[in-house]
Amino acid sequence: MGPTGSGKTSLLDVIAGRKDPKGLKSGQVLVDNTTVTSDLRLCSAYVVQNDVLMGTLTVRENLAFSANLRLSRKEYSSADKKMRVDSVIQELGLKDCADTKIGTMFLRGISGGEKKRCSIGMELITSPSLMFLDEPTTGLDANTANSIMELLQKLSKKGKTVIFSIHQPRYSIFSQFDHLTLMNKGEIIYAGAANKAITYFEDLGYKCEPFNNPADFFLDVTNGTILPQIHNNKSDYSVIKKCSSSEEMEENENPLAVIYRQSPYFLTVKDRLNQISDGLDPEVTKGDRVSYATPFYYQLMLVSGRTVRNILRNPQTSYAQLFLNIFFGILVGLIYYQIPHTLPEALQNRTGAFFFLVINMVFGNLSAVELFISERVLFIHENSSGFYRTSVYFLSKVFADLIPNRILPVFIFSAIPYFMMGLKPDMEAFFLYCLTMSMVSLSAVSLAFLVSASVGSFAMANILIAMPYVFMMVFGGFLVNLNSMLSWMSWLKWASIFRYGYNVSALNTFQSNQDSLYVCISAVIQTKFLSSGTLRNVSQLQTLSLTSSLRGDVYLDHQEIDHSTWGFWQNQVALTGIMCMCLILAYVQLCRINRWK
Repeated sequence: MGPTGSGKTSLLDVIAGRKDPKGLKSGQVLVDNTTVTSDLRLCSAYVVQNDVLMGTLTVRENLAFSANLRLSRKEYSSADKKMRVDSVIQELGLKDCADTKIGTMFLRGISGGEKKRCSIGMELITSPSLMFLDEPTTGLDANTANSIMELLQKLSKKGKTVIFSIHQPRYSIFSQFDHLTLMNKGEIIYAGAANKAITYFEDLGYKCEPFNNPADFFLDVTNGTILPQIHNNKSDYSVIKKCSSSEEMEENENPLAVIYRQSPYFLTVKDRLNQISDGLDPEVTKGDRVSYATPFYYQLMLVSGRTVRNILRNPQTSYAQLFLNIFFGILVGLIYYQIPHTLPEALQNRTGAFFFLVINMVFGNLSAVELFISERVLFIHENSSGFYRTSVYFLSKVFADLIPNRILPVFIFSAIPYFMMGLKPDMEAFFLYCLTMSMVSLSAVSLAFLVSASVGSFAMANILIAMPYVFMMVFGGFLVNLNSMLSWMSWLKWASIFRYGYNVSALNTFQSNQDSLYVCISAVIQTKFLSSGTLRNVSQLQTLSLTSSLRGDVYLDHQEIDHSTWGFWQNQVALTGIMCMCLILAYVQLCRINRWK
């Protein structure tokens, strides 16, 4: 316990194995006289301050998810896991809201106290003997906070060690504490029995009024609001005595911390720690690494199922994506309706339509940047607690997002304008066109996934994803002829999704010699001839129409687009390569997310 910024959460994270050990200068964390590493995170329970739950699932479904992933299939059958979930629901008093959804910003759910109980239940599923909680009463009213503390006290009486940080509890909560550690400015000023803390500070000259809340009194002492009175002569370590000794206290050092380190409380603890350190087995320096309770394929099935269920219960994004693709598909079809084969409309409208389609495929997937950002806190907590592997979460999120939000809407968008624009009435050409649009979309989505896994905020993600999209569009081959660019800049075209998508679309339309574009030229010619009736010269104006054709491969050659069979498929291979590379890098970035607090 301590004021804001005193180091409560930092100390809790250190002993819970949630701080990067590289940042610790000295000291050890021992559990049952054994030095532990960060693996302690996988065999203990840690309840974060802000409840981290899947809002579209019910209380029972969240608890069942934890049970199915964290309880071994060899030791627990499906019936055993169900009984365990029911037992936790009964123990935490969640029976009335067991089948109610947690709640989201669009969906009303359970109360704050019930969310906190559910968060505790997610960890109680594994029956841990050691529990850590970061300010479990924050944001709760007094009555709800008291009920949460009564629950924790009941758990401690059942043999569990419950360690938590708290700011300023009321008296009914404080009276339930067994052990109290007071902190101020990153240092401990008292550690011992909670019911002896007042006596300790009264011996230092501080006076607690009879009706004052002990927690308020301690915070007043640490903040300097209460000054010590004339010290008790029975005390051998009064504040006045120690503060007057400049040899025993350095400049800017916390006097309360100095006094505590010279008190019998600290000396007793120090002697006990020395005995433990001397008897520590050097061969047992690390705890056994805890493996995952369930295999890879089982985790993938459960996490994918939860992801799909979340999408089905929160379908706003999927509906919006589908509606926009249908709308823009019809709009493009109407704008470029039945493109003629006569120049210049034939060439201008076709190339413009292809580039517009590619632009829509790329920029229409900007929503993919929220994939890993929206659930970043949930992923870090569950992954750190040993729910599932990083690869499981990555695959489940990617595949669950691609099918309903990317592949299906893209196919609908591609099919609507194709026949409205009057392109090749050939099924092979149509499927190649759909394949091209799908590959362009998947490549753009993969790049968005990479950005989503690399940053933690939507604002930064939108900036980072817009930059490569704009560069790719410039080097796409439509806005500027790539052959006329400076040589030291032209290499950027090889990284352009727009270029590959545009090239394949042009190849699919212009590659066949049957799809020639025609130009009609009208000329007025004056002719003179001798009239047979009058034998006089007569002038006459005649209009002649000349028709010439422009074969598609001529345009492709002018754009330096290889129209061989390999020229077509090499663009598909390039799109596939961009997609695979971005997905691999996205997974690497997801693995590199800093899980240390």
